[in-house]
Amino acid sequence: MFKSILVPIDTEHKSSWEFAIPEALELAKVGGANVAIMTVVRDVKAMMRAVRLPYQLEQMIDGTRRALGAIVGGFPGAGTPIEQEVRWGSIGREILATAEGRRADLIVMASHRPEMLDYLIGPNAAHVAHHANCSVLVLRKFSKN
Repeated sequence: MFKSILVPIDTEHKSSWEFAIPEALELAKVGGANVAIMTVVRDVKAMMRAVRLPYQLEQMIDGTRRALGAIVGGFPGAGTPIEQEVRWGSIGREILATAEGRRADLIVMASHRPEMLDYLIGPNAAHVAHHANCSVLVLRKFSKN
């Protein structure tokens, strides 16, 4: 069984958490694992929004922290404590660093078909799956057309 589960999400894409968080909580309940849900404020996103001052960056991170808290608050852990973490930088690199730092033995994350809107999510899941030092469960949800 798993003891430490990491769930990386994108606070701006519901599809990154709507299936991943419940799956992680179910796995945690079965094995008695702790769960950490994290997100990354992308350095490129900050540059695109012309964030130049440390104060502006802190505001951006605080906003992301509030968004993450609201998302996590929507998923009662059923007795499973849920930790939250916001990181800054490259998505794949920060997910792997967080998994290492928390000694995660499972990463649960969503992935999508590489459509234009989801282009950055799929490659991150692939990067994490290829480079993680633990098991990675990549969840895919396809719409039925």
